[in-house]
Amino acid sequence: MPRSRKRNLAIVLALILVGAIVLVAATSGLGQPGLPEGDVAYVDDIDDGAITQDDLDSALAQAAAQSGIPKVPAPNNPQYDSLVQQAMQSLILAKWVKGEAADRGITVSQEDIDAELKRIKEQSFSSEKEFQDFVKQSKFSPEDVQEQVELTLLRDKLEQQVVKEPDISDDEIEKFYDVNVESFTQPASRDVRVILNSSQAKAEQAKQALEADDSDKSWEQVAKKYSQDQASKDRGGLLEGLTEGQGDPQLEEQAFSASEGEIVGPFKTDRGYYVIEVTAVNPEQVQPLSEAKAAIQQQLASAKQQQIASDFQTDFVDKWTPRTVCAPEETIELCSNYVAPEPVPTPGQPPPPAVISRQPIEPGTSTLSLDGSPQQGLPQGPQPPATNPEAQPQPGAVPLGPNGAPT
Repeated sequence: MPRSRKRNLAIVLALILVGAIVLVAATSGLGQPGLPEGDVAYVDDIDDGAITQDDLDSALAQAAAQSGIPKVPAPNNPQYDSLVQQAMQSLILAKWVKGEAADRGITVSQEDIDAELKRIKEQSFSSEKEFQDFVKQSKFSPEDVQEQVELTLLRDKLEQQVVKEPDISDDEIEKFYDVNVESFTQPASRDVRVILNSSQAKAEQAKQALEADDSDKSWEQVAKKYSQDQASKDRGGLLEGLTEGQGDPQLEEQAFSASEGEIVGPFKTDRGYYVIEVTAVNPEQVQPLSEAKAAIQQQLASAKQQQIASDFQTDFVDKWTPRTVCAPEETIELCSNYVAPEPVPTPGQPPPPAVISRQPIEPGTSTLSLDGSPQQGLPQGPQPPATNPEAQPQPGAVPLGPNGAPT
């Protein structure tokens, strides 16, 4: 697959998952199973689903380093909550990607990890020392580096499996062309020389000069002397590709009724008095299907990829959110026990409407009906606007986007 198409697939998958956190907030469960002592979160149905306090402490240090904060602030510091959001997202989404990869039979070997790490060093760092300095500054341990590279490879394989190159048939291309033929049509147009002046007398003088000498050189001289149209006066009065419905209707009416080579005017418009001559009549042109086929195929493929990614996003969120439970102090939108806070109403404004969510579920059960449609659930409180800045990926944390999308 071409590199540009791979990049586009990654972007499609990332963009379509931008709404994942919002969707999770609307579909989160209300119950909270117990957590083992020392854990801040747990993802069910995967190997090593526990996220420990030590994991969170390390992720907080990395998030602080990425934000340029020398040390993790105290919990009463406004920056602390933002760092917790960022750290918990990174930790939970890493578990989700590993779990999804395992369920799909996707694995990477240590040899794969070593080769990818070597490639990263060669492409992004001038020396081993520069790489080690980056690792130290980012508060990464050697194990963190290995995990980030592993997640990178899992993400790439997951992307290849989920968003495959779709097949586009000739019938689909032809149908799209027929329905959207106007998009492949260049409307009829005219090339017109114009003299515009606010004085009717000056416009009459310009016409007399042009009737005496209608050459290109004469038009250049007359336009410079008489025309006040800044777009054409230095081009011999020439306006190319004039189409109906795109500009001055009074000018267009005269231009599209005049014969080629006929000097018309002066006639009055809202801008002043025009003298014009049509120099070329360009008929409507329709791009043939054979020439448009490649562009249509690319457009249809992109649309199919977006739909595939959208379906994956729904399944991904529905699958892993109910399996994720967090400690109360570290609960974020990705946790099944997350409850959105009530927004502070604006004085004089009605309260926002309730968000209708799908019914909260326990880990291991489905939110989908037999036909695949989402089931309606209980209303939740109004969803507030985001109060924390969007979490950014940690330095080197390339496998996951800030919203949880493999990027």
